[in-house]
Amino acid sequence: MFFRVKEQRKPIAKQYMIDIRTFSHTLIVIFGLVYLLVIGKDLLIPFAFAVLIWFIIKQIRVSLNRFRFIRDYFPEWIKNVTSLLIIIAVINFVINIVYSNFKVLAASLNGYNHKLDRLIHKANETLKIDVLQSLKVYYEDFDVNSMALSLFNYSTSLMTTIFIVFVYVIFILLEESTFRGKLQKVLPKSENYDETFAMIKKIELSIAKYLGLKTMISLVTSILSYIALWLIGVDFPVFWAFVIFLFNYIPIIGSYVATLTPVAFSLIQFESFTPPILVFFTVGAIQMTIGNFIDPRIMGKNVNLSPLVIILSLSFWGAIWGVIGMFLSVPLMIMLVITLSKIPRFRSVAILMSKSGNLD
Repeated sequence: MFFRVKEQRKPIAKQYMIDIRTFSHTLIVIFGLVYLLVIGKDLLIPFAFAVLIWFIIKQIRVSLNRFRFIRDYFPEWIKNVTSLLIIIAVINFVINIVYSNFKVLAASLNGYNHKLDRLIHKANETLKIDVLQSLKVYYEDFDVNSMALSLFNYSTSLMTTIFIVFVYVIFILLEESTFRGKLQKVLPKSENYDETFAMIKKIELSIAKYLGLKTMISLVTSILSYIALWLIGVDFPVFWAFVIFLFNYIPIIGSYVATLTPVAFSLIQFESFTPPILVFFTVGAIQMTIGNFIDPRIMGKNVNLSPLVIILSLSFWGAIWGVIGMFLSVPLMIMLVITLSKIPRFRSVAILMSKSGNLD
């Protein structure tokens, strides 16, 4: 009996040592990946956007193939070029609108500075507290010219990043024609190839659906917000509608930022509380209606992520990649969950990260 117990303990101890070793190796790999994500963000962020644009190009190409004439008589490279030109035209249209509004806003910045000065002085006299006076000290140290220079430098950097993104997109499209053959050679077993290719197709479809639906929801939100801001009389409603459209891609906190930004501007513009309150309740009502009722119904079946995972991923990607990481957090987590679901060892992790526990 003594020797039988001793024989049973040996494999248990061995298994325990293997589990500890696996856990430690996993932690080392995770920390190594996080370190690479941090130091390589200047390279990885444009590449991540390039992959997203490639997904969009593929969906545009699928839409073009629904027309029999295009499907039968036009080669793939013409469809790729057409899809890329459509995306460039949309981006150019948006940049021109935002730039024209921002140029007018910058030209009238001094007038808003005087309004903000009067608003702070009025609040100090009304509230009889020193908090706003201390804010005034910080405000006086604020240099409009330095802000304009920072925005110019940022816009220049943004244009460079956009150029790099489209260079990546072109090379991804060139690589696409040979990728499937390479994948078959890397995975000679047919079942491994089929599973991997099915996983890639599922990632493509899930992210394309997410981007399409999120764009549609954000567009409806921005149009309704534009109408509300225009009726109230807020300056630059097109610009603020674009800000609302953009921030709605950031889950959870994006809608709050998109609501409070025009509220703060309207407070400066009107120097009274009635218009900002109207902006807060109208734009906030639009955000709440779409965010609490329409968005969950449309996105629920297409984004199978736990709300806790979404907020944690928002914090994680925001911490390592900033605001851009917040924009990319949901697509990146969709890719991660689908990938983990296809690895037997990590399938349980994918189930915990999903919204319903159903990965099919």
